[in-house]
Amino acid sequence: MNLAKKTIGIMGATGYVGREAVKTLLAFTDHNIMLGGREPEKLRSIFPAMESRGDCLHADIYNRDQLYYFCSKCDLVINCAGPAKQILDRVAAAAIDQGVHYVDVAGDIHLYKQLRKRNQEIAEKKLLFIVSAGVYPGLSEVVPAYVAETYFDEIDLLAVFFAGQGGFSLNAAYDIVCSIEEDTGLGMTYCKNGAAQKIEGAFHSSYELPSPAGKVDAYPVLNPEFKQIAARYKIKSAYFYNTYPNKSVLNKFVMIKALAQYKTEEQKKASAKILVEQYAEKKKEAGDFTMLHLIATGNKNGKYLELVSNLLYKNDWNTLSGIVAANAARLVAEGNRERAGCFFLTEGVNAAQLLELLSERNVGLSIHFSRGGRG
Repeated sequence: MNLAKKTIGIMGATGYVGREAVKTLLAFTDHNIMLGGREPEKLRSIFPAMESRGDCLHADIYNRDQLYYFCSKCDLVINCAGPAKQILDRVAAAAIDQGVHYVDVAGDIHLYKQLRKRNQEIAEKKLLFIVSAGVYPGLSEVVPAYVAETYFDEIDLLAVFFAGQGGFSLNAAYDIVCSIEEDTGLGMTYCKNGAAQKIEGAFHSSYELPSPAGKVDAYPVLNPEFKQIAARYKIKSAYFYNTYPNKSVLNKFVMIKALAQYKTEEQKKASAKILVEQYAEKKKEAGDFTMLHLIATGNKNGKYLELVSNLLYKNDWNTLSGIVAANAARLVAEGNRERAGCFFLTEGVNAAQLLELLSERNVGLSIHFSRGGRG
């Protein structure tokens, strides 16, 4: 592994996700840091430690010359800016043209498809581009990938539950509304033998997850990143559940979808505001947390195996997304580049190595065998 100092640039460092990405890189690496934004002085005031580690440049994402100049000063760029649906591939395209590696927290399938059109060029330049490098999607695929690679030869059934308490920025909520409009995540759908399959039956179910999540309402949804993981490891039946602390939260999503409250920019912004306000109504006794709960059955060395895994981080998903993106960039910058091209997170970095780095930030992963295996 090449441990030579690199320059890692970050766009969107003033947001919840970006701030944590910067803090992670400053605290756990020796790499030089370059921050880009429309207010460099504000960035310097937020991150006083930057004085000895790098610089802050005036770089407006919508100003091509400024953006290209910023990328030219970096070895790798992390994009934490939003809304992703408006930024699209602006930062990524600049990174390709300037010949630097790229990590995108949000990404999504549209950016992925756009960059895959330039995949040959990215690969020829020996660059690694990683999209969907946050918590969900991102870490929500890393955990099942790690479990599949480490503990199973074959998985018959996989169920992953995403739970947490935290907030959304208006930019993040705007992206969610756009995803609702585009049906990015297929509701009431699971992955059967690599293909999307509709679920018949109840609209949602209640599950009892470990503390601090407790009883939650779960809604099955299939996004492209999770479907890819299920196909990659030849999982016979794979379910992903987004969970909600109560029915009122789920109903807000249903209302936005059913009433098509996203047809105009004004409607998208209004719906985003509704989501921000809804998630601000937190259960005070729980505190912010992020959880990925996994149940898997299958076999290892010819023996039947039942496994339960739980990843818990005692802070919200925005903070954890910043940590995930920073550590993905850390692996890329430090030479973990066996392949080149554009990939989702689990294809671009090693799942076990990423989880090991996350443990430095108290992201705990427990493994329990209810039958078979070693516990």
